[in-house]
Amino acid sequence: MEKILYITDAVKLDIQNLDFACFLCNLTHSKLTGVFLKNEVTEVRTPEKLRETAIASAIPGASVGEVKASYCVDNISLFKNACEIRGVNYGVHEDVGMPLNEVIAESRYADLMIVDVATSFIRKREMAPSSFIKDLFAEAECPVVIAPYTFDGIDKIIFTFDGSASSVYAIKQFTYLFPELSDRKACILNVTSPGKNATANDHKLNEWLQAHYSDTDIVVLEDQHIKMRLVEYLLEQKKTFVVMGAFGRSMVSNFLSPSHAGPVIDLMAQPVFITHR
Repeated sequence: MEKILYITDAVKLDIQNLDFACFLCNLTHSKLTGVFLKNEVTEVRTPEKLRETAIASAIPGASVGEVKASYCVDNISLFKNACEIRGVNYGVHEDVGMPLNEVIAESRYADLMIVDVATSFIRKREMAPSSFIKDLFAEAECPVVIAPYTFDGIDKIIFTFDGSASSVYAIKQFTYLFPELSDRKACILNVTSPGKNATANDHKLNEWLQAHYSDTDIVVLEDQHIKMRLVEYLLEQKKTFVVMGAFGRSMVSNFLSPSHAGPVIDLMAQPVFITHR
């Protein structure tokens, strides 16, 4: 892997998310490109809302443009300093158009992108994942990683698996992008209805997994409420990288539905890798 994108609202830079992005760059020896979304075409937020987003207020009475310009300059400087301190090779893109269109265009020429699940460009407050992030999951042309709110390292990788080609594709994509994690414990997690065949026991998948990871495991959970059982299990995990496939379809689509996405994405401290075919 060579090019990782760090996607951020130009007026809000989350240093904890950036810490995680730098960790992945140092792990994979990749360049980190900060994509600062200025949203100058369709901005609907007031100066007050922008200050609230940035959790600061330093320019009383300023216009929307002046507030955004000031925060953007400060955040780019913070980004550069953080990367230099952490020994990460970096670049900066200032994208001024519609945020979703800009990010999709950037994703076509990247190996991976890292996002904050709460990133939003509308006037009202949204629950995570925001509408911007949901659209991004569906349309991104490279894998997406949801940055954790806090990060303490990676001891285990959990591959969520439902027997579909899309879930296997996600497992393979993650493994090819992160060969440096081959020494971590790799766990296939299959949550299924009671009495249903446990497809996670497929010997071909197990054989492939053992060829790439030194410590492997398969966990099969039976429950009538598949989505909530999956949520409960993942919330119990620590220092874990969660891998999911096929956003907009099957398990991941349901996993991030309005009724269940909040508890998982808002409370889970683990990074989540999402990709689709």
